[in-house]
Amino acid sequence: MTPKEKNYHMPAEWELHECCWMQWPYENPNFNGYGAIPTWSHFDFEKGRIAWANVAKAISQFEKVKMIVHPESISNAIKLLDTKTEIVDFKIDDGWARDSGAIFLLNDKKMLGGIDWEFNGWGKFSPHDSDNKVAEFMINNTSAKYFKNNMVLEGGSIHVDGEGTLITTEQCLLNKNRNPNLSKDEIEKNLKQYLGVNHIIWLKHGTDEGTDGHVDNVACFVKPGTVMALSCSDKSDSFYEKINENLEILKTSTDSKGRSLKVIELEMSYKRLIPDDDEPCSYINFYIANNGIVMPSFEDEKADYNAKSVVQSAFPDKKIITINGIDISMGGGNVHCITQQQPISKRK
Repeated sequence: MTPKEKNYHMPAEWELHECCWMQWPYENPNFNGYGAIPTWSHFDFEKGRIAWANVAKAISQFEKVKMIVHPESISNAIKLLDTKTEIVDFKIDDGWARDSGAIFLLNDKKMLGGIDWEFNGWGKFSPHDSDNKVAEFMINNTSAKYFKNNMVLEGGSIHVDGEGTLITTEQCLLNKNRNPNLSKDEIEKNLKQYLGVNHIIWLKHGTDEGTDGHVDNVACFVKPGTVMALSCSDKSDSFYEKINENLEILKTSTDSKGRSLKVIELEMSYKRLIPDDDEPCSYINFYIANNGIVMPSFEDEKADYNAKSVVQSAFPDKKIITINGIDISMGGGNVHCITQQQPISKRK
């Protein structure tokens, strides 16, 4: 039986968490990844690990953090991580827990479930066989009910409101490097059966090449009926048309309850971090913790200040912590991409 048939659904990110899962960046000698994609080719593992540690330390102010660490990286992790962070020993390929980790569910009795999707290295990077085992490991570690799904899906490619609505991008989910044998209708049916949603909003584009346009760089739910979305007001910017097409879709969409979506626009930073590359800096890629928000900044004073103000206004009761996201961005994502929430559940 599918999760939906057993009354499981994916809760919204703002629902209370038991903990946050992360993966410590592992410098895999056989990995072909970062140099293969220009936007990921400037990743510095030493600087990246410091940034990962800063994110873990910030989140641990609000909830427990479990860091999955490759056995060869344990001593390095111990040296850099706060003692509040629990180190969990498991062989991994990379550090993007949102995408290779389990997606956790709750049923109508608040019992925990977890989905083990197929992970294929974003359709382009290898090896990814160890990361493809991370989700099952997480589910077993938490004693959650295990659900296997043979569809390729990364957690960063979806966002849910916990009330039946999901947003994603066609650029990613319909990319033939993920599920070439599945139609759009078949993918929709799969999402509905496994995540407990009944309404899907398809945006056209993301902004990053490495993940083929994950939605968590361009839009996220911040409460039922309300989406925060990346905006671009500079008509000369290369992403102006794509971002504004996304905004238009959101502004004319309804959620699963028939409500017109309220859209909070969050202006992107026009600072380009990588020479000769166009990928914009997105503030949407933040993590919603129990009593706080951990979000990236980009050493762009005016845009950073504006972004923090917009996020604070959307979450007036939460403490906002900004982390320098530049060194994470060099690997192809940001704070949301390296985190995965586990909701509070009742014990069996």
